[in-house]
Amino acid sequence: MDNFLLVSVLGVLTIYFYSSMNVYKSLYRKITEEKAMVEEKNNNLEKLKEKFEKQVKFSLETIEDSQDSLKSTRVDLQELKLQNTELDHRNKLLQERINELYASVGTLQ
Repeated sequence: MDNFLLVSVLGVLTIYFYSSMNVYKSLYRKITEEKAMVEEKNNNLEKLKEKFEKQVKFSLETIEDSQDSLKSTRVDLQELKLQNTELDHRNKLLQERINELYASVGTLQ
């Protein structure tokens, strides 16, 4: 009777051990699957981060190039305005000189 009780207790403990072992195995499997999914998502996010960093660098370079070309265009525009002003002034002087010459020709006749 003592042996039967001991064998039955050991049998119940063995059944409990195997059933809990299966539960722990399934939990371990699920945890490793979730860990793999999280690592994959993390890798995807890192790739996106690198992609966006490259896009930002490219955009900054484009903006810098645009600013440089805008600066040179401004300088050219200022030079052209200055030349235009000088030409207008020379045109007025020449027009005055033409008027003087016409006036002197008119007095000679």
